[in-house]
Amino acid sequence: MIRYFISDLHLSDKRPDLIRAFVQMTKDLIARQEEAELYILGDFYEAWIGDDFQADWNTQIENALLELTHSGIKLYFLHGNRDFLIGQEWLSRVNASFMHEQTLLSINGNAVLLTHGDEYCLGDTEYQAFRTTVRSKTWQEHVLAMPLEQRIALAAQLRNDSKSMATAKSMDIMDVTESAVKTSLEHHHCKTVIHGHTHRPETHQADNYLRCVLGDWDNAVWLASIEGNIFRQYRTSVENFLQHGLIGLKEIHRETLTR
Repeated sequence: MIRYFISDLHLSDKRPDLIRAFVQMTKDLIARQEEAELYILGDFYEAWIGDDFQADWNTQIENALLELTHSGIKLYFLHGNRDFLIGQEWLSRVNASFMHEQTLLSINGNAVLLTHGDEYCLGDTEYQAFRTTVRSKTWQEHVLAMPLEQRIALAAQLRNDSKSMATAKSMDIMDVTESAVKTSLEHHHCKTVIHGHTHRPETHQADNYLRCVLGDWDNAVWLASIEGNIFRQYRTSVENFLQHGLIGLKEIHRETLTR
């Protein structure tokens, strides 16, 4: 069994190249004919305004996911800070299983915690206040009751506000608070966490804990995997991936899972 991990693709109609790359990735994974699972750890879309939203550019994404699951590859999804309105209708359309924030997996005898990672960015108090609001059931029900056009406008406003706030903040403020990660791992009796969100792909070893940060899809395609007890992360340019697919990926990080 091999498990694959991706996050922060931020797919939208503004980036048809990333959509093509993702569709190519699903086809290549199917062609490998291996027992596999794919975990999407949030921000799969640049923005999601409700499962009732349909667009041609997204139809090809959902079709690719459906072909993936029909091939026997299991698909798992958890919310990020851009796609927290994805609901059961979307999950059913692509045969995906939903994971709650901070889902613990047992992988080959190793406990591995999966999450998007934004809950660890405690230094960004402005963002944490926003996060509390948009993750509330009341706020989400209110937004989903809006007409579609109004939700589209709201999503555009939230994206613009997010970019403006990020420009004014240092990267350290927007990165995780290590003590929050450690507390989370101790709570789950676990020593390995995989997350995205920060757009700072790396592997970190500290205090006998392993933190694996997934890469974001902007100028590059990233794919991570766990096979046996080894975590690997691969990268290549979007252009190279579109030409060569999975065989064009280069290994960037390798770590043995921490027990």
